[in-house]
Amino acid sequence: MSYNVKLDVFEGPLDLLLFFIKRDEINIYDIPISYITREYLEYLEVVHQMNLHLAGEFILMASLLMRIKVQMLLPRENVESEEEIEDPRTELVQMLLEYQKYKDASAIFREIEVKQLKYYTVNTPSDNTYWDPGLFLSDIHLVDLGIAFKNLLESMPKPKYYEIETYKININQQAQLLRTMFLKRKRLLFSKIAGTLTNRLEVVVTFLAILEMVKTAELRISQKTIYGDIYLTRIQTKDVDVIANA
Repeated sequence: MSYNVKLDVFEGPLDLLLFFIKRDEINIYDIPISYITREYLEYLEVVHQMNLHLAGEFILMASLLMRIKVQMLLPRENVESEEEIEDPRTELVQMLLEYQKYKDASAIFREIEVKQLKYYTVNTPSDNTYWDPGLFLSDIHLVDLGIAFKNLLESMPKPKYYEIETYKININQQAQLLRTMFLKRKRLLFSKIAGTLTNRLEVVVTFLAILEMVKTAELRISQKTIYGDIYLTRIQTKDVDVIANA
């Protein structure tokens, strides 16, 4: 009576080690090297008994596991320095992690392939219609393009132009105007003076002229209440009268 024995086929020694780690839920960063080596060698023994061909890389991995196991069993000397002793399993862990990345990537590509097999490409006849620009524009002349461009410009909204009036006014002119007003009166309200002005620019320049005349002691300003009207009083001086009458 004959019977068949089916073994899992592994693509390499790292694939076999990952199988043991996942099966027994082993922490990949803290591999029990004695246990994993024993499992690995038992698998190789079964494969050898089945008269299967053993790849050289499987045997090489077995020697690597044995070397790590020996390094783990050797006594370590007490080192007083703060340098950490490298774990013999570090190289193996890095190899397993790197292999796991490629294996996960291959699983993603395999899933994409399975999904793509559910779709079938359909060959549709391509549109080979040829358009001859010369034939299409055979009845259009340069004059037609000019008329179309003219109609386009006329249909666009026309821009609006605004005239900006400029005022040429300076502080000396407004100061002379104030001197003329003070020929008949010695005291004026600023609100009365502002009422004779036509725009804001004249009001601002006139106010600056008043400040300049106060600075030169031609005028004196006063205010009875806060936010009240401003009184302008002319200061009588001979030099000012001569300039005003000039």
